[in-house]
Amino acid sequence: MYINTFRYKPEDVDCKLCTEYRKRLGCTVKGCPFLAERIEAGVVGYGDAVQNTLSHHTALAPRLTALIRLFPGTMWADARHKPRMEAFKARQGYRRHRDTPSYYAAMYLLTANEDLYRRTANCFCNRGLEFAYALLRGIAPHDYTLFVAARDLFTGADGLTFTDLSDPGVVDAEAFRLVVNALLVVRYGPVILDIRERGHGA
Repeated sequence: MYINTFRYKPEDVDCKLCTEYRKRLGCTVKGCPFLAERIEAGVVGYGDAVQNTLSHHTALAPRLTALIRLFPGTMWADARHKPRMEAFKARQGYRRHRDTPSYYAAMYLLTANEDLYRRTANCFCNRGLEFAYALLRGIAPHDYTLFVAARDLFTGADGLTFTDLSDPGVVDAEAFRLVVNALLVVRYGPVILDIRERGHGA
């Protein structure tokens, strides 16, 4: 069996190689159609990814500006978030039909802290996620926001709206950061979790 181990490098994603690039005009499209590949190559920064994904939601503009300005250089909630998600991912194994970007986005949110992880670990199954198995009694508002966002991203429900996201009184700053990051995972896949503060070309 052949396993593809190819990874994009900066020289592979030079804009001059793109079909949308014109010698005198530069890029001729508003949003880069190969942003995921450029993220993998490490030439696109966090701000570029956020703006390309969410800039059309004008109600979010003030929060997005602050989010990009205060980006801590990592997509993770804390030092234990990534090991917790990676260990859980290893325990779940790989299933091609289940392991979609939406599944990984939900896993990213539900492993953001130990309490939320314990409350939702039973939700994960071979088919995907069964949110009815979550233990929600006494859950903190911050964690409930992450739970609802994970459920919505995975199922396509609309319990958490962009209007909610724009309101700091409804979604606190850290929950907003994590939900935006999860939206990036949905769009670009888990490779986005390795994004740097600035790309090589920034």
